[in-house]
Amino acid sequence: MIVGIFLRYIKTYQGINYIPITDEDGFCGLVGDNGIGKSSVLEALDCFFNSKAWNYNIATRRRGLADAKPQIVPVFLIERNKLEGEPAQLAQHLSDVAVAAEATDVALSYRADMQIFIQHRNALRMHINLDNYYLLPLGIDYSNAISVSFLNCRLLVDRILEGVPEEGKTTLDASELDRFKPLLDKVKSIFEYIYIPKDIDTAAFTKLETDEIQALMGESLNEILEARVPASQITEINRSLNEFIETLSTELDGYSYRTPTDRQQNLKKNDVYNLITQAFFNIRRLHKRQGDNWLEISNLSSGEKQKAIIDVARSLIIRHRTGAEHLIIGIDEPEASLHMSACFDQFDSIYQISRSCRQLIFSSHWYGFFPTSETGSASIISKNQDGHIVDSVNLGRYREQVRQMVTGTQGVMPYDIRLKSINDLVQSIMASVIGDQPFNWLICEGSSEKKYFAAYFSDLISSHRLRIVPVGGAKEIKKIYNHLATAYEDFRNEISGKIILVSDTDANLVRYETEAFERLICKRIVSCQTDQTTKLVGINANPSAPETEIEDALNGGLFLDTLRTFQGEYADLAFLNDVTCHNPDAVCSFALDLLGSQRLIIKSFFDHGNNKYEFSRRYAEALTPQHAIPPWINQIRDAFTRQ
Repeated sequence: MIVGIFLRYIKTYQGINYIPITDEDGFCGLVGDNGIGKSSVLEALDCFFNSKAWNYNIATRRRGLADAKPQIVPVFLIERNKLEGEPAQLAQHLSDVAVAAEATDVALSYRADMQIFIQHRNALRMHINLDNYYLLPLGIDYSNAISVSFLNCRLLVDRILEGVPEEGKTTLDASELDRFKPLLDKVKSIFEYIYIPKDIDTAAFTKLETDEIQALMGESLNEILEARVPASQITEINRSLNEFIETLSTELDGYSYRTPTDRQQNLKKNDVYNLITQAFFNIRRLHKRQGDNWLEISNLSSGEKQKAIIDVARSLIIRHRTGAEHLIIGIDEPEASLHMSACFDQFDSIYQISRSCRQLIFSSHWYGFFPTSETGSASIISKNQDGHIVDSVNLGRYREQVRQMVTGTQGVMPYDIRLKSINDLVQSIMASVIGDQPFNWLICEGSSEKKYFAAYFSDLISSHRLRIVPVGGAKEIKKIYNHLATAYEDFRNEISGKIILVSDTDANLVRYETEAFERLICKRIVSCQTDQTTKLVGINANPSAPETEIEDALNGGLFLDTLRTFQGEYADLAFLNDVTCHNPDAVCSFALDLLGSQRLIIKSFFDHGNNKYEFSRRYAEALTPQHAIPPWINQIRDAFTRQ
């Protein structure tokens, strides 16, 4: 994975700049104003991995390349078991320096930038055990010489040079840095990088002959043809054709069709493959089904072309490619030319791609992915009088981080990211619920809730264009509802889709006023002791207790069966073998005979690590049509299906 990058005199970046990309996850966004340097990062990686032409900063014309020394130095995080032999030894030296270096270890002119690197390194330590990885700042300069940026310091000199380095030597020269070439070659061989620019020729890019499509497939056309046109078939073709020539020679009586050399040439494997590529693959273009017809991709709108690229990439990686654990994809503004209503789907697709490849780095002006992404990172790029500023956000806890940034702890924020992200999401939702073929939206608290709802409403996702969005808690649902309610008033008569927001009943209940809108509905799930079931009630309605989480409101029998699958991992759950489910069709709160101490153990289980999500995954996988559906789930279904 690439966790950051040093850029020196590349496009908008003057001098040395360190841009953090991620502190944990492979879903990585770069956001900021036009011309701020987002796509510069993606293009620089294309230059590094795929030898594309460098785009230097304009200042290099004045200073000259030799003086400006443009550099592209990615910072890799690589599992230790991926390297061995000489590359592993070199990686150990470089990683030790990258992990241990402090600001005072580099030249005075680099110390401010080194502090940014150190802050990012500390963020990495919070989420990743660096003892299990090599942290490698390793790249090239404009002349293709190896560079480690300003980490070419005395610490590295002491590690690399045998014996005692000459007195006063503080950096390695080019020939000494060249020792890292075996490591650089190995690192570049581990990863594949595909860059999808914003202004790409969609028809050309999606041809099967392109390197990018073959990389997405994980196999070349030659490999495909070798599997389908084996050498034995080519041998048979040659045998049959030679037989014909020999017969013809006999008939011509002293004449023969021959090649100029004494040894008669046959069809080679590559000859056949090239012919097939030209005559079969080259004449085929990507088409999109439109009803009963097929429309060539060049005839689609700009937004449809942008969507098609992501759809094809997602399908090839998830359905065709056997493994993409070393694939890194860069996408420049995936929302470009898309209608606002399609932005959420587009970002949901690239998030799904990031789950199946090593890393996906994208630039964007759409901030709606902030509140909807459970994991990931975003680098917010801005400028002040001293140059670029990059504020890094972990999307799993971005609300807390952004609050800190706004109060001035990091840099000069271009605007309140919280407001921008909610506004973009709300605009996307509102735009999508207007028209003859509207989307419907179910907004919930977290990713586990999304998993349950996706299982129960799998049919509605396609038949009613249902989108299920986790936003990170009841407080966030309140914010989004208030924004939606304001917009709803303006478009009330045009809205044809429905938006339902559902939150838990927390111990500290989040209260707010809601309106009786027909197509914007905000509800809370709560266990009702009187009826012995779970109900959907208004946010301020009674009952306001007891505390009710979605797990309390699931099918009781399936809940118990799913929880028992964790017994091998959690000895504290051994008591479940003796638990009676007196009514498997009832919701969990009222179906199980549990002691107070046992309920506390279950609560502790759900509060631990990633158990809440893992439980939801197993529950959803085990759900069948034979399991009784909780009535409150059917209420939501009825609301979406009722006109």
